[in-house]
Amino acid sequence: MTDYTAFFLNNSGGVVPLECLEISHPSLSKTFRYIRNDEDGMMIGGNFYQYQPMSIKRSNVTNDLEQKLSITLADMEDELMTAIENIRSSAYPRVKPQIIFKIYRDDDLSNPMFEMQTLEIPIISKDSTGLVTFDAQAPELNSVKTGRLYTFEEYPLLRGI
Repeated sequence: MTDYTAFFLNNSGGVVPLECLEISHPSLSKTFRYIRNDEDGMMIGGNFYQYQPMSIKRSNVTNDLEQKLSITLADMEDELMTAIENIRSSAYPRVKPQIIFKIYRDDDLSNPMFEMQTLEIPIISKDSTGLVTFDAQAPELNSVKTGRLYTFEEYPLLRGI
């Protein structure tokens, strides 16, 4: 049983899951670390996670390579969006920002009980109310698609020798 499953089955009731995000890019001056459910922020593993009101929606499947997060967070000071906009004029304009999603127990901050693979942020937008919205998804590994079907007629060695 994983720590994440054990948390919900063996929880004493007073323990809270802490959802944390890390947004990074080679041209950013710092890694943006946000926590969703601790208004004072929290020091975890030597890094300070700043409180940020946000909504995190995870895809239903957690054990495949097509993982996805839909995130909306409040960026009232425009700190994150200004840094993201500066990526276009940086030395790495084609590198997509990366995000790491972790869940800790508030009574044991030594290791995350759940950590998602590193995801990429292909598109990020901000509306007039100050909400930043983006979908973080697994890197697209097969970006070259030929449209050809692999059939036994065209590729007879698919059947084996």
